[in-house]
Amino acid sequence: MVTNDLVKRFSVFSKVSEEMISRVAKCGEVLDFDPRQRVFAEGDIATALYGVLEGEVELSIMVRDRILKTEIKYEESLQSRIETIEKSIVVDSIAAGEIFGWSAMIPPGVLTSTAICSAPTRLLALPARDLKALFDADIHLGFFFMEELSQIVSNRLRNRTRRLIESWGQAFAVNKIEN
Repeated sequence: MVTNDLVKRFSVFSKVSEEMISRVAKCGEVLDFDPRQRVFAEGDIATALYGVLEGEVELSIMVRDRILKTEIKYEESLQSRIETIEKSIVVDSIAAGEIFGWSAMIPPGVLTSTAICSAPTRLLALPARDLKALFDADIHLGFFFMEELSQIVSNRLRNRTRRLIESWGQAFAVNKIEN
């Protein structure tokens, strides 16, 4: 059973009345995950907003690169082919008290990363359909929620961009990006 205290652990509900917290709690579910267990995959349809109660979740993106592979057979025969290499890169770690899966609340509702638990993890799952119905019924609740959510998304985007630029700078010995 989801209690009001569990919902209050998340800043996204900080400006919400006790009555609304109770409504949010009624639609929630607590889920347990083992280490290395996937919560969702990049490209899936987003159906729920998640909050970490205990443990940690790593968000990763799949990077695909096409490379030309050549193979010399005998002295005068050369064969080549293009291979696609995929590599998963962790772009964020979500700890207790933080939310993820915000794509469920914003069209088109497609997840932008893969979420995998890095430790035994307990999550609060809030179905997007139920949250949206609450927001339709109380636009003030929806406004306060989306205001908090936009701050979270903005911070994550800023952190992800910084990390990617640092990685590119190291990989390609770039010290300045120009328009």
